[in-house]
Amino acid sequence: MDHMSPSLFSPDVQRTALTVFAHPDDAEISCFGLLSKLRREGWRIAMVVVTRGENGADVASWDRMNEARRAAESIGAELIFGDFSDGFVTVSGDLVHWIEGLMQEWRPDIVLTHFTGDNRTSHQDHVAVEAAVQIAVRRAPWRPTLLLGEGIDHDMTFRPNWFVDITEDYETKAAAIAMHESQSHKYYMRREHVDVRSRRWDINFSRPSGAAEYLPRYWEAYFLVQHAM
Repeated sequence: MDHMSPSLFSPDVQRTALTVFAHPDDAEISCFGLLSKLRREGWRIAMVVVTRGENGADVASWDRMNEARRAAESIGAELIFGDFSDGFVTVSGDLVHWIEGLMQEWRPDIVLTHFTGDNRTSHQDHVAVEAAVQIAVRRAPWRPTLLLGEGIDHDMTFRPNWFVDITEDYETKAAAIAMHESQSHKYYMRREHVDVRSRRWDINFSRPSGAAEYLPRYWEAYFLVQHAM
């Protein structure tokens, strides 16, 4: 079962998805299966990374921006970097204005960003970016769909209401995550963790008629904030 509205895949008009995440690997973890799926359907994909991730690895040994470029190129997505400081992002007029400018440039049909929920346990950059995106989307007169992607924090307040079957795109997602070699030591970047994370929602859904029960299916889960028809 795929909980994506059929209208999102109209072949008559090229649509655009805009992701806005704090760090170079965040979109790959949260929503790269959906991005790959949309790209195969002819969508434009713009991936915005607010910081350069400079505090997440030894910059003398790793180029996190290049890792992000390789991942974006794997699905033909555009990549845009901000110039905000990793670890010090705040909800500011500058951040909101910058995101609003990107939204005006790309006019996205869907915007994706962090779910931070109980922000006492979430990364401070994620909290700031989600808040700024929410403000920018609320002000957009064309009313884009806003989805908040599952984070790495195992936040118990995350109660998704919008799911995407990414089985056909799962290997693309896993490969993109693996391209972030500088982060490979972190538990949530390991393949076995990615596998479990992507399969755990499958228990919620019955299999399509005729589908083999033993074949694994992979999902991404989101909290739908806004969708206007």
